[in-house]
Amino acid sequence: MNHARDEARPSLAELMDAYEDQRLLVGIGRDLITEKEPMRLLGLILDACRRITGADAGSIFLCETGDRGPLLRFKHSHTFSRDFAYEEFTMPRDERSIAGYVSLTGQVVNLPDVYEIDPALPYRFNRGYDVASGYRTKSMLVVPMRDHRGEIVGVIQLINSKETEAAAEAEAKAAPGTEIADFVRLETAEDFELRVAPFKRRYENLMEAVANQAAIALENALMVKRIEEQFEAFVHASISAIESRDPATSGHSERVARCAVALMKATDEEKAGRYGACSFGPADRTELEYAGLLHDFGKGYLDPRVFTKAKKLFERDYDCLVMRLKYLRSRAELAFARREADALREGRRGEAERDREDSGRIADALLEALDLVAVLNEPRETEADPEEAIGRLMAAAPPEELARDVDGSPLPLLTEEERRDLSIRRGTLNAEERRIIESHVRYTSAFVNRIPWPPELRGVPEYCAKHHEMLDGSGYPDGLRGDRIPLQARMLAVADIYDALAARDRPYKKALPFEVVRRIMEDEASRGRLDAELVRLFFERDCWKASEP
Repeated sequence: MNHARDEARPSLAELMDAYEDQRLLVGIGRDLITEKEPMRLLGLILDACRRITGADAGSIFLCETGDRGPLLRFKHSHTFSRDFAYEEFTMPRDERSIAGYVSLTGQVVNLPDVYEIDPALPYRFNRGYDVASGYRTKSMLVVPMRDHRGEIVGVIQLINSKETEAAAEAEAKAAPGTEIADFVRLETAEDFELRVAPFKRRYENLMEAVANQAAIALENALMVKRIEEQFEAFVHASISAIESRDPATSGHSERVARCAVALMKATDEEKAGRYGACSFGPADRTELEYAGLLHDFGKGYLDPRVFTKAKKLFERDYDCLVMRLKYLRSRAELAFARREADALREGRRGEAERDREDSGRIADALLEALDLVAVLNEPRETEADPEEAIGRLMAAAPPEELARDVDGSPLPLLTEEERRDLSIRRGTLNAEERRIIESHVRYTSAFVNRIPWPPELRGVPEYCAKHHEMLDGSGYPDGLRGDRIPLQARMLAVADIYDALAARDRPYKKALPFEVVRRIMEDEASRGRLDAELVRLFFERDCWKASEP
């Protein structure tokens, strides 16, 4: 009885194998969790399987559905002994192929020699590839990949185990860490005959466990990838919707994002100077890209008339002013015509001539006022004081008794609001409208702060909120200075200002020549508003070209 129990106990070698299997599973699981890029993950999965089993080659097939029904997609492959160029392809997911059979039945298939498959089995091995490539497929281990629901999502196919006794002896003499899979090469027909062994039975359960871990890791990676792609698509769709309200600035956010990322790359490549020690990776560039795309999102909360305002007066207000001036001119001409007629009828010819002269003078002054209003209404590119022109305009006002509405109420030549807006020295916005425009930063900040950003993108809200801050404290919304403004926000500021100046004609400004734009931005840097080092890199490294189609 005791002897029987001793025979049932696992041997020391079996215990060591089991321990090693558990160690490998833990290590593989840890590695699979950390990799999020699906294609790199497939390579990691296949490489781990090959190394554990001593396989010379391996492939991964993923299950999918096409127009013609269930398919297997040949997704990834590697052969140690040959440098084959592989391309993706699909094949029917049915029992006629070994991979198809495993994907449908969920059974592990372990074949010592695929050229000697039992005719009673439903699947066959297609020798066509071996004939074309000169490679000899012999032993094969095929295991299903099951996700967390137990559904089969793919197949791992391992080819030609090299764990022979001769290989084990060679491995023992090799350098530490060297594995059979990566030092025994299969080149001649004799190699395939003598150096290829059947896959060990213990690998069936082990590889099935690895395949299941791999399936879950791949599913998670693909899910993360889909979420990232969906979120990026949502961001681009949102920006398109916002910019559709202002066709003149369409594409602005995309261009700013590209230029900012180009500037970050240039800064990363700069190994000297103020930012020589800075280092930015792919996650940093993605973070800045999203900040660039979303930096003007708050404009969606504003009255579109304000940020599309092409002249100092809104079109309707300008039309009303022009109609008022024309009305005053017609009223003055009519009043003086009546006076002149009365004077002539009563024989007061001298008075009639004076009335005619006064009528002509007022009419001419109001005609000049119409021309002057048209000039004043245009956005100005200088800080010149328009008050002198406003004074000349007000001098055209007709006598108080003539400046009346149809109901007799006083009719001013200019309202206070019109005078305020026509007095704007630069651009088209008055102080209140400028405050409204500047408020877009706070609206943007409120919106992006509601998004649960992952750790690698946590800087997006801050960069959006501070991209209009200037180093000298003259920016908005908080008047921050110096290092209180993150470097990434300064990059956005450079890219944003460049595009605002260099973009094609907008309703409120003409496109400026490149050299003029560069001179303006370098002047802003010399005055301590923009980061001088970033401005230098932006132009010297041609980062601005990223804005071009």
